[in-house]
Amino acid sequence: MSKSTNFTGQPILSQLLMYIDKGNIRKTAAKHQADRYVKKFTTYNHLVVMLFIAFEGYHSIREAVLGLLANAHKLPHLGMSYVVRRSTFSEANERRSSKVFGDIYMSVYRKHASFLADSRLSDTDIKRLYIMDSTTITLLKDILKGVGRNPIEGKKKGGIKAHTIIKAEENVPHLIRYSEAVRHDHTFLKRGSSFT
Repeated sequence: MSKSTNFTGQPILSQLLMYIDKGNIRKTAAKHQADRYVKKFTTYNHLVVMLFIAFEGYHSIREAVLGLLANAHKLPHLGMSYVVRRSTFSEANERRSSKVFGDIYMSVYRKHASFLADSRLSDTDIKRLYIMDSTTITLLKDILKGVGRNPIEGKKKGGIKAHTIIKAEENVPHLIRYSEAVRHDHTFLKRGSSFT
């Protein structure tokens, strides 16, 4: 009885990279001359690091390099043999054009587009569809009601929440309301009948 072990024990990022053709990355890099004068930190390595940053949710180069160092034992799974230095990574971000990564994305998309879901909403459904999201803006406690529960030490963050409803058909905000940060989105859903 054969059992598929294609993804067993591999990190998710490694599984994702299996769908990206290294030969295609080399061709795209050559087209844009992205690897010209590069010794180690190739376009492929740059792509792997950028995907790693996106998966981990890092916000700075320092965070990214520390995260790579912490996961150095997993780098061979990703096809990398070393941890990039901050200066090298920063220079690569500055020197290598974003068009390279755009072309890589489009080639991967074209290759796998047939496997993506093809179910689309009808025009009638799109006209009725509203998208809701909110974001919390941290402020001082003196200004607005604090966020969350009362902590043991008695200190509490103050904040404001921006609730936004977008009409999918128009792709622009239809309603924006500000409230204290503790208010949940569902309180604005009751107003949904007034949108149509």
